[in-house]
Amino acid sequence: MTAANSLPDPPSQDKVNLAIAELVLYAVLFIPVIWITWKHGKAGMTCWPIFVSYFPLKFVSDAYQIAKRNEPEIPNVVIIMTSAGSIACLSLTIIGMIYEVNMILPLPPKRWVEKIILGVTHLAVTAGITLSTYGGAPKAGAPGGVLSQTLNQVGTCLILFVMLFGVGWWLWSTGRRVMGMKTHPNFQVASNLHLAACAAFPFQLVRLGYALTYSFTPYSSLDPFSGTFATRLVLMFGMQMIVAIVVTVGGWFSIGAVPNSPPGDRSQEFSNLTESRL
Repeated sequence: MTAANSLPDPPSQDKVNLAIAELVLYAVLFIPVIWITWKHGKAGMTCWPIFVSYFPLKFVSDAYQIAKRNEPEIPNVVIIMTSAGSIACLSLTIIGMIYEVNMILPLPPKRWVEKIILGVTHLAVTAGITLSTYGGAPKAGAPGGVLSQTLNQVGTCLILFVMLFGVGWWLWSTGRRVMGMKTHPNFQVASNLHLAACAAFPFQLVRLGYALTYSFTPYSSLDPFSGTFATRLVLMFGMQMIVAIVVTVGGWFSIGAVPNSPPGDRSQEFSNLTESRL
């Protein structure tokens, strides 16, 4: 009886209603995202399929919370994995958007640099998510209430560091390239896609910053599973929904890129465009 009484309460009705609203909103967004993914084709392979995979994670997470609304609000594998996957998908989607912008514009001679940046950022984000998910797994009686507070903190720091400095720098440098290609037929498409990545970027940073804050100061009100409704509404649902909407709108208005020159001709195309502006 004592053990039963020590269990946390079921989620509040506000949290259940939020899960229902989230499920409906993502279902509405999912349809155009499928079409956007198809229209972007090969150029968007590092971005839009990852974004598509974000939606099933949210569907499973929300449906599970709704189905278990009368049970104690205890962290479980489903919620932990879908939460980590959601953060990873949105982070990798923004990275993929930047890469696509570079792919639909003439590339400079050292075009392999873009692929290296893509690979390094993907690897770092994946490693950070893995560390934070494993280290942040709940464990009763452990410091901070998690399996390994150190791994959790290292993982969240790694993700935020890579996104803030690595991806932030790439976003800035790509913006400079876009503005230097105003005569290129893909300028408007690339500009719209880059603008969407810029708009989504700070909201994803806030979401990552919240995860980092909680890893160092695990106050009960900030708990991503059993914290306050305000925490879930603003720092989790709000940030991720804004990113998803901005990315969807950006994807919609960046359809129609003209195929670039064959890889062997891109260096020459870049040189010709550079000379024409001098």
